[in-house]
Amino acid sequence: MNNKILVTRPSYDDATSYCFYYAGLIIKEAENKGINVYDLKNPNLTQKSFAKVMEEKSPLFVFFNSHGDEKTVYGDKVEGEEEVLVQEGKNHHLLDSKLVYSRTCLSASSLGKACTGGCFIGYNMPFSFYVDDNWSTKPANDSTAKIFFEPSNIIASSIIKGNTASAAVNRSLAMSQKTILRLLKEKTEPGSMVCVRLLWNNMQATTIEGDREMKFE
Repeated sequence: MNNKILVTRPSYDDATSYCFYYAGLIIKEAENKGINVYDLKNPNLTQKSFAKVMEEKSPLFVFFNSHGDEKTVYGDKVEGEEEVLVQEGKNHHLLDSKLVYSRTCLSASSLGKACTGGCFIGYNMPFSFYVDDNWSTKPANDSTAKIFFEPSNIIASSIIKGNTASAAVNRSLAMSQKTILRLLKEKTEPGSMVCVRLLWNNMQATTIEGDREMKFE
């Protein structure tokens, strides 16, 4: 078994700080299973550091948590500018033959299709979530954000447990669907319908490119 995963965790705004926290839960779960985790965060979340780990350590599972667009996954901010980690047509070959889960906006729509020989799980539209502003500095206490990040985390958690990419995504979609049904029953609660809409958008945006039966093994 290739017992290695790489996780990227920038934290320089509200969106990345929530991703940072929830990705940390996956890191703890992986380490408890004896999995080697390469946790790239400030100040080591640069294209150079990312490429070095990919080339020298060759982790099978890559879990991105960051901003992104159709052809790019970003890292941390370097001198005020978002660092490009992976860009289609430049260095996307680093993801070939890897099992990738990209918790970033849009990257499955083009970048994911360009990678070959592996599996790319991501979103072909923005990954969206709603937060409780009272807890924006303490993501662990934000029960509203949890509605979105728990089904997202299930993808990564299922993968490190040895499930196929398709099974991991199906578990995530099932949790989101269950939450939507619950929220529809509570539609008089403030914000419930906004959460339903955003959860549904995330479900529709979830995409698997490549080998749907690929496992972390």
